[in-house]
Amino acid sequence: MTEIEALYYGRHRMTFRIGTYLALIRMMGIAHLVTALYGHAQLVSQTQARLARTRQTLRDLICHGFDSDAGRAAMQRLRDVHRNVPADASDYRYVLATFFLEPLRWNAAHARVTLEAHEMALLLAFWQRVGREMGMTELPESLPQWRQLQHDYEARCMAHTPEGERLARLCLRDVVKLTVPWGTRWAFRQGMLATMEPGVREVLGLGAASGCVSALVRSRAKA
Repeated sequence: MTEIEALYYGRHRMTFRIGTYLALIRMMGIAHLVTALYGHAQLVSQTQARLARTRQTLRDLICHGFDSDAGRAAMQRLRDVHRNVPADASDYRYVLATFFLEPLRWNAAHARVTLEAHEMALLLAFWQRVGREMGMTELPESLPQWRQLQHDYEARCMAHTPEGERLARLCLRDVVKLTVPWGTRWAFRQGMLATMEPGVREVLGLGAASGCVSALVRSRAKA
């Protein structure tokens, strides 16, 4: 097992499962991207299938590495999918940042086992490699710089749209079907809502989690 694979599928598995799912939903708050892409490539009608493809592409990179046949094929799929997407360099940097900053936010706020400094450095190096392989430039070097980039971008671009709300609800409905057993999906969704950043949840129009789940999350945060 590679170091990055151990990070994603070892003792921090819950951090990266929930954090990555929340990252996908968070991006639905970027108004200009959502309205431009709404309906593109069956985003609405095939939400679960698209989420599954995204998950498998990331899994190939994490489990096999960039220099493997599976990793090279995964990177090529990413390039092909994004070739005609109406997005600029700042959009791509934001999306890249969110895939690792949201798990880090969730881990710091809600996980029982927090990431150590060397694990955060490993995570950052992995996603910087993804960015370079995608042809991105001007990538920040440190986590504080990435967090500032995300903050500034969302201040400019995050806003409620009907399209974003619908896609966020579809993602919240479908993302749990990828790995969560049927009988636990309601609770997992409620846990995602309860640990979502409140400002993002408000922008997306998702409402609060159930009272019992919210109370449980609050009590664990105080423990």
